[in-house]
Amino acid sequence: MVILTETEVLTRVSRLNAERLSICVSEAWVKPRRSERGPAFDETDVARLSLIVELTEDMAINDEAVPVILDLLDEVSTLRRRMKALDAALNGLEPKVREAVIARVRDVR
Repeated sequence: MVILTETEVLTRVSRLNAERLSICVSEAWVKPRRSERGPAFDETDVARLSLIVELTEDMAINDEAVPVILDLLDEVSTLRRRMKALDAALNGLEPKVREAVIARVRDVR
């Protein structure tokens, strides 16, 4: 896992400045780990910061909408992980059982 300092993050994320990074951390839009050298960011933090810059700079999304969008994206990500786990579990079942479960799920509306 790559761990980055604030300075390294500011270098990697175009159009992100120290003030904006501070806001992102204080609003808990990104949650860096703490280290002896200060906040420690990972690749997920960098991707999230890049998205925040894109939303606020390119799409003119205001700061009040950012947490709503991030929460929705987090929820979609969680649902995707759960669907992958469900798919793996279904694939481990006997064919008749798997087909019965799939049929039951399709009936739910």
